[in-house]
Amino acid sequence: MAPMLSLAPAPVADGLSPQLDLSRLSGSVFLLSWTIEAPVLSRPRIALTAHEKRLASGSIALALGDGRMRVLVVFRHGTGDLVATLSDDSPGGDITARFDPDLVHGMADANELVRDITPDARRTLANALIGHWPSLFGLSESASYLGFLRQFLLILARKPAVAASVAKLVEGKVLLESAVPGRLPGVRTAYRLDSSGLSRLAARPRLGRPDRAGNRPLHLIVDEFSPQAGGLLILQSESGLIVRAVTPRQDIPSLGRWWAGKASQRDGLRNWLVEQLTGLSEQGRLLAIEMQRRLPLAVQTVRRNDDVPSAELDLAITTPAGLLLGGWYRDAEGVLDQMLLHRSEGEPTPVLERLERFPALLPAGSNGDVKRATGFAALIPGYASAAPVLQPRVELRLKSGTVLSLRPAVQPADTVAIRARALAAIPPQHLSALMLERTIAPVLAECQKALRETLPEPQIRSFGKAPTNPTVSVVIPLYRVYDFLRVQVSAFAADRWFAEKAELIFVLDSPEHEAEVAHLLGGLFLAYGLPMQLVVMGRNGGFSAACNAGAATSRGQALALVNSDVIPDSAGWLPALVQRLDRHKRIGAVGPKLLYDDGSLQHAGLYFKRDSKGTWLNHHYFKGMPSHYAPANVERPVPGVTGACIVLSRALFMEVGGFDDSYVIGDYEDSDLCLKIARAGLGVVYVPSVSLYHLERQSISKSLDYTRGVASQHNSWLQTQRWDGQIEALMAAVDKPAQQQPVPAPDLRLEPEFLLARANLRRATAA
Repeated sequence: MAPMLSLAPAPVADGLSPQLDLSRLSGSVFLLSWTIEAPVLSRPRIALTAHEKRLASGSIALALGDGRMRVLVVFRHGTGDLVATLSDDSPGGDITARFDPDLVHGMADANELVRDITPDARRTLANALIGHWPSLFGLSESASYLGFLRQFLLILARKPAVAASVAKLVEGKVLLESAVPGRLPGVRTAYRLDSSGLSRLAARPRLGRPDRAGNRPLHLIVDEFSPQAGGLLILQSESGLIVRAVTPRQDIPSLGRWWAGKASQRDGLRNWLVEQLTGLSEQGRLLAIEMQRRLPLAVQTVRRNDDVPSAELDLAITTPAGLLLGGWYRDAEGVLDQMLLHRSEGEPTPVLERLERFPALLPAGSNGDVKRATGFAALIPGYASAAPVLQPRVELRLKSGTVLSLRPAVQPADTVAIRARALAAIPPQHLSALMLERTIAPVLAECQKALRETLPEPQIRSFGKAPTNPTVSVVIPLYRVYDFLRVQVSAFAADRWFAEKAELIFVLDSPEHEAEVAHLLGGLFLAYGLPMQLVVMGRNGGFSAACNAGAATSRGQALALVNSDVIPDSAGWLPALVQRLDRHKRIGAVGPKLLYDDGSLQHAGLYFKRDSKGTWLNHHYFKGMPSHYAPANVERPVPGVTGACIVLSRALFMEVGGFDDSYVIGDYEDSDLCLKIARAGLGVVYVPSVSLYHLERQSISKSLDYTRGVASQHNSWLQTQRWDGQIEALMAAVDKPAQQQPVPAPDLRLEPEFLLARANLRRATAA
């Protein structure tokens, strides 16, 4: 190839004898090579112009072994002559060359390009050919360029080692395995080159520790290569370029087969693969969980009968908030130096200083003896990118240099199970507000978020035809306890106003009981003729989510949120509450008097009071007093009312966002709702002329992961974090005398008519 060349009239600088070469990289992309003596004053520059307009180009300068320099310029051009101007700020001035690219037909020769250039220059050229120029000039899928690039790479690595496809993963992905020199500090970028093109790999390779031969194992997840052609894997590092040949393979093993061999005892490699699979897709995450459960690692504890250090790791759950660790250790002589958490790559993380410690007692024999130990919990942010690593490894390093390993049994990956484990991480009697804030609350927040985002759409079943335009919708959440449905529905059906004006919606938050509850409600409809709907949650979502789902399907102007263990003792209770709502008078919500089944007060309005730690707790006015206790029979504004029975407009409920499901399982979301109503400028009123029975906490006690102490502490802490200032102001405005007047001894004598009502209630609930 010989381009048309003419030197400019300006004299050529002494010692600057240019050697020009022009070739094609693809159809319209050219490579200009200009070899010159090394300039003294500055780095040489080549400017290209066509039709008196500057062309976009990319250039690099490469040092030659004999001291000269080769300047390469890549550009795209259509038709017509080009002028190249070489400048280096030397006294001799610029040199220009004119040529017509249309006359150039030869493709670039990789051997000619690399001839005589230094090793550093080869790395510079490789970076340009692989990283910069393909994206700038659209060469990544050009067949001619890919052939040239393959030729270039095989000059650098004439017999590249193999990167084998060792396991099939998900969605067309495979796991590649190879080895690189032990001196390689790391891989900055990885590319694949095959018949389909050149592509930068999003996944980062993992380098293991050097083996006895001095090589580091390398693993990488990629799209499966063509089983007929294979391809090249290109690894860029700070110290150079490594090329591996991906050989064609038809029978790639399953992940389970590979996992049982190579990954069976290599914690770091297993954890890395779990992280990578989780990042691929939900299918990948499920596959990672399956492999860990199918082929678990051996549990490791350090148990001794004497006083040397011993320990156990029994909690290690991963969430987006971090890894929640928990367990115990005994270190009577203070020889424990550090506790280290191993990750998939890099150095282990010290965690001893992060531990929240509390007293623990361990069984020490069959006769009931115990030993004292230190329980601990810690939240380690950023672990495994929230991938479900089910058996992390922790090391205890003693001051003597001894290293002891801890590994838990396979941990849960289900969000509900993770939440239950988090609630049990620290005993409630030892849980401080600081422990809660630093360790438990972030995990619970992520659990609640995950449950909210993954909650399936509910299904709706109807029994009878509901009123066309209901005045009020009564929403009742159900969870595992259905003993009171007969008496509750019979009381509703006996109330003519309810039957004509109210829409009854049950929300089943234990969907595994759908058939049982649907059968029961169908029978109640046939018995009493009261239409009703059953909203079946796609999964247990908690009190807030269930109530919100019921409200979302409701049609009434008003909304009555009622517990399944609340029973009216007479008709007319619902219109009496609905009629109290008056936005013009700034009454946003109302609640009735609630009684225990023995007639004593359970609820006469809700107020807030700080505990000894400064946390706002919810209290019920006059709880335990007789129902006729005079202060409890005064209609008045109150800071809040219980969610066991609260009535408000449906529009207001939606406006303030309904119940907040950040509160765990079912507690404090009712006071949170009342505080949101107050923030909207409306009040909450207690209406004692309406009374209902409340058989308190009959359903929440059935929750398998309900830990009253920790869940309640979390919810009160969360309420305080959100509403501290508003509660302070609200309670300052409360009528103090009504709250603080002396409480007389309860009158335990019950009127005969009340005894009769109580007996009827018990017979009805037992039916």
